[in-house]
Amino acid sequence: MNTHFIKWREKKDNDFSMVIAGDFCPWEKNCNDLIERVDEITSQIKPFFDSADLKVLQWECAVTRQDTPIDKSGPNLRCYPECSVFATSLGIDTVLLANNHIGDYGAGGIQDTIDIFKKLNIRTVGAGMNAAEAARPLHIRQNGLTVSIINAAEYEFGVAYGDVPGSYVIDPLRLAADVRREKAECDLVVVALHGGHEMYSYPTLRLRELCRSMVDYGADAVFNCHTHCPLGYEVYNDAPIIYCPGNFYFPGNSRDIPCWFIGYLPKFFFDEDGAFALELLPYYNYQKAVTLMDDAETERFFAYLDELAAPINDDARLQKLFDAWCAKGVIKGYFGNLFNRPIPESFNERDGVKRNLDLRNLFTCQSHCDLLCNTLLLMERYQLEEAKELIPFIDAAQFPKWAKICI
Repeated sequence: MNTHFIKWREKKDNDFSMVIAGDFCPWEKNCNDLIERVDEITSQIKPFFDSADLKVLQWECAVTRQDTPIDKSGPNLRCYPECSVFATSLGIDTVLLANNHIGDYGAGGIQDTIDIFKKLNIRTVGAGMNAAEAARPLHIRQNGLTVSIINAAEYEFGVAYGDVPGSYVIDPLRLAADVRREKAECDLVVVALHGGHEMYSYPTLRLRELCRSMVDYGADAVFNCHTHCPLGYEVYNDAPIIYCPGNFYFPGNSRDIPCWFIGYLPKFFFDEDGAFALELLPYYNYQKAVTLMDDAETERFFAYLDELAAPINDDARLQKLFDAWCAKGVIKGYFGNLFNRPIPESFNERDGVKRNLDLRNLFTCQSHCDLLCNTLLLMERYQLEEAKELIPFIDAAQFPKWAKICI
């Protein structure tokens, strides 16, 4: 396997490794194909999982056959219970459930998902049948050390509140308190987040500061996903931060954007003092299989990943890149007729409410709100035309010329 290994200090006793894979969702239309060909799909990537002590997967859909889709903007995603064979084939011991699709089929879909993994002795974290359950960290005992995993997602649809089931919502102050408490009680803390801008290849300044603040409060590693494309990584104060590894297995999408189909699998190495090394394995994410890259592709991928990571410590560059992303969004019509819509005669009228759920998502989801606020600021300052200058740079990140597309 062609991997990239980074080590920043020598290990101590009781060390262990943890693999965390990015977004998994087979789409309902591909469930039967996945169930029939699971060994073929996972065969190339399985040895890397086998080499780790703990194996974690971001599961981005409800596991249910209940036909109870909620009202939302964006697709409702689910897979059949039999698709859990994907997790067992890789020896997954923990699934992350805090994301914007776990609640797509309501309370029943969430309960089904949790129950299915419980029957398989696979741990879950990040979602629950009420807010307190969704917020509960997961404690794992490994090589004499206690590891706490905290899993939270941005405020889209399917979030938990009060007695309503859903995913744990990212709140920076509450997460800070979580990390402090868990660090006092456990040897190690891993924070797994679900946020960012879909198909945008860089973290915003806000996302970077959120991830770094988790380290400042005591996290030993931070993992983020959701963008459906790879982002860079860094080692901040001796703690690795993965800003997004890209899709792990998310086939059947009609997009022909190359960055959708490439990603990397991070393996974290821990001991009693925290993380001391990181290993990255690049792959292609195709419907036919998760496929390893050859030598030449691996070399190009890591050069590409270095380019994605280069602006992380440059505040001005990160802001200009996000300005360009906002300008690109205006061109594509994110604003469009957003505010030119009828107000429902009654907010108890379902059709009227449904027409405004994209507006709700724009204001309540942290990353979407960033997009709205920054775009309005650029408009106010007459800087949208200037911001467009870096759009080709963003396009180049989305369309690396060396990457193959094989849907």
